[in-house]
Amino acid sequence: MKNGSTRLADVLAVIVCVAVSASLVPRTVLKQRVQARSSACSSNLKAIGLAFHNYHAAFKQLPAGTGGTTGNDDPAKSNQGLLGPLVGVLPFCEQQQLWEQISNPYENNPAGVVFPPMGPIPLFDPAEYAPWGRSPEVFRCPEAHPKAHVESTRVIRSLKLPISALGVTSSYVACFGDGTFMQGKVIQDRPTTYDTRNRRAANRGAFMTSQSMKFRDFLDGLSNTIFYSEVVSSQKRNPGVSEIIRDVSGLSKDPARCLRAAEADGKQFWDFGRGSGWADGRPIYTGFQTVLPPNSPSCTSEHGMDEPIVSASSLHGGAVHVLMADGAVAYITETIDAGDSSKAGVGISADYTTPGMRSPYGLWGALGTRACSETINEHLPQPPPGPVVSSRTGSFSRPSVKTSVWTDKSSGTRLTAEFIEIKDQKTIRLKHTSGTIHEVPLHTLIPSDVYRAIELDVMSKTPQGN
Repeated sequence: MKNGSTRLADVLAVIVCVAVSASLVPRTVLKQRVQARSSACSSNLKAIGLAFHNYHAAFKQLPAGTGGTTGNDDPAKSNQGLLGPLVGVLPFCEQQQLWEQISNPYENNPAGVVFPPMGPIPLFDPAEYAPWGRSPEVFRCPEAHPKAHVESTRVIRSLKLPISALGVTSSYVACFGDGTFMQGKVIQDRPTTYDTRNRRAANRGAFMTSQSMKFRDFLDGLSNTIFYSEVVSSQKRNPGVSEIIRDVSGLSKDPARCLRAAEADGKQFWDFGRGSGWADGRPIYTGFQTVLPPNSPSCTSEHGMDEPIVSASSLHGGAVHVLMADGAVAYITETIDAGDSSKAGVGISADYTTPGMRSPYGLWGALGTRACSETINEHLPQPPPGPVVSSRTGSFSRPSVKTSVWTDKSSGTRLTAEFIEIKDQKTIRLKHTSGTIHEVPLHTLIPSDVYRAIELDVMSKTPQGN
């Protein structure tokens, strides 16, 4: 009887150990996959940075923010100067075959049309001009594809999450600086016109439409200037995840109107998402400004695509990877000092910030300018599991689990609250600023909030240093 009791105790002990181990596996696996996706995203940015440096070594300049062939209004006969920088660096990131298809006449299409070298406009139907539907893998962050999350744990497998269109989108966007005036306008007129002079004065970033930069133009130093960032991308508008609000009047003089528009009822959206059209260089598609903090909404003014305020974004849990002009990658939280978003960017007309002045958008704005003599006192950190730029005090820590905005995917209702935990793998617990605890079914949140909640839950329960 004693031996039987001993055997039973041993069996029960084994069962308990197995149960405990099984409960830890999903969290451990998720943490590893979170870090792996973050590492892959960082590696892509580093590869893109190396490609730009090799391009500059070959041509003594960078690709223009928008450029290409002009002189023909037929969208099939000219790209009308809209090609983005990523097209130019294709040969420098192991995409020689795709580059040759684009840089030579192309006929492989059902209609038998011969497209000229450098192709039609970047948004031309990829069913007819295939290269525009072949975004290289290095231009797409693995975090942008929710399929990776669906495979992570039973929590996410139970959710039906959207999958961004592959082959058309880009997860990486060029920095157009802290300007707000007509940053998307393609300059084809004479440089003496008032709008063009104002436009050039407003551009202080690594890229601008219709003009190339050289590394000698980065007077703030390559290590102090943001080059590229990531963005949550989708070909079509993805509500609450990848969308652009349109017709926000007075946006360039008060970028904070974009934040208010995102909270308002009756707002209008463009039918495409951020990052759509990987070959199109206009900021609304593949650019961003260091005006609103990372993971802020994106908007256009009453001037349409010519005047956007577009933001960097990610699904990494309250932060974004950014590529610095020297090739380093940093990880910056959405709580970085972003100054006063109610102030206008630089311009030579009334009510705009005077050219040569410091960025009105704090540390975030200063990192976006290439030659404004701002001093960056902090050392930008490497991506996790290392430290990150966090709160508005400029200190360093792990990704913040403090107050964030959480959005219901059906109604669009938003709740500003502090993340506490995920309960029973089904419910997120949030603490409102009033002290009220809210328990919300996880599947009712927009996908980006679901991902953020799961990753914050993993990180908050992982001892620092692990």
